[in-house]
Amino acid sequence: MRINETLIKKLIIALLAALGMVSVLQGCKNAITYSQDFQWDAAKVMSLGMNPYDESLNPSDELKALGYEEYYKKLEANQFPSLLMLLFPYTLLPPLAARYAWLVSNLIFTALIILLLRLTFMKDMERQDYVILCLLMLAGTPWRNHIGVGQHSVFSLMFFLLSVYVFERKDTKKASGLIPAALCLCISYFKYSLTAPLALYYVYKRRTDIPILAGLPHIILTWVAARMMGDSFVNMIKKPLEVASWLTCEGSMDISATLSRFGILPSGASMIITVVIMAALAVYAFVMGRRNSLPGDDAVITVLIMTSMVMIYHRAYDYFVMIIPFALVLKKETPFSLRVYYTVLTLYVFFVLRFFGEADAALVPPALGTYIFLIIVTVRSFALPVKATEGKETR
Repeated sequence: MRINETLIKKLIIALLAALGMVSVLQGCKNAITYSQDFQWDAAKVMSLGMNPYDESLNPSDELKALGYEEYYKKLEANQFPSLLMLLFPYTLLPPLAARYAWLVSNLIFTALIILLLRLTFMKDMERQDYVILCLLMLAGTPWRNHIGVGQHSVFSLMFFLLSVYVFERKDTKKASGLIPAALCLCISYFKYSLTAPLALYYVYKRRTDIPILAGLPHIILTWVAARMMGDSFVNMIKKPLEVASWLTCEGSMDISATLSRFGILPSGASMIITVVIMAALAVYAFVMGRRNSLPGDDAVITVLIMTSMVMIYHRAYDYFVMIIPFALVLKKETPFSLRVYYTVLTLYVFFVLRFFGEADAALVPPALGTYIFLIIVTVRSFALPVKATEGKETR
């Protein structure tokens, strides 16, 4: 039986490797052609001393003179100024060259994600299972589309995993360990809709100083941007959110998008939903940290990742992160039925959804399936046995 299982896994690896190569090539081709979400244009406008948020909300003829429309059709500066500053190095390049540079960067970030997962949350996984999951990510539609539209989740997830890696291997009681871990987390906030919930991993680890320290550079850079553009600090927070609000109900499987499809999302409810869930998630991370439940890291990171996907706007291309919960799902303690359930859910999102063009009717089933999985995993995490900590810090 063991031989058969090994053979089946080898066949799966061969199949996914072939699909993965095709997917990577198509993703690169799409990235060269599109990359519309890169936000190079917003960063470029800001680097020139102009206000990208005002130009997004009330476009002027001044932007047309820059001649970037050939590569970026419409300016939508929905990132905070401190995050756009992370793209300033790319603005030194012409638009098309910057697009190529961002593609290469995303491929490097992807390779680092694969490495860092093995060094962190997937370090105890069987080698073949780990290879299958990495190839599954590359072969799936979410990662391919993510690369194609030039999104930022790969960038942010890589820096979050790098922060966790540093945290686990350095003495973060000392500046030599604390500063690198906080700096990597700081950079990961680029896609804050993904990594702000993930930062609660440090609340679970009883190290709230790390996410707090990681937020300080953004406060300073926001003040600098306000001075640079002659606007107020408050507007540097308010205006990006106003631009981002255009997409509030256009997500794929988040709660606001699902409620909107059923026609039951009251005006202004999306922000309330996000705040309430984020607060509940913070309480969850705090409680789990005090319980130090087993296997804590796998359960907590699964809850954090899946909650981040459903609490706020996300498109299907962000769901490549669904491979990470397999660190918990594939454990022998996990019921076989739950393994099958999550595997089917993931395969649907990765390979089936694309055939329906993300139509509403095709998005509702995986959305509800994701909510059910999240509820099950959250409830089960509270039922896990508790390990005596003897007053020691959780690491």
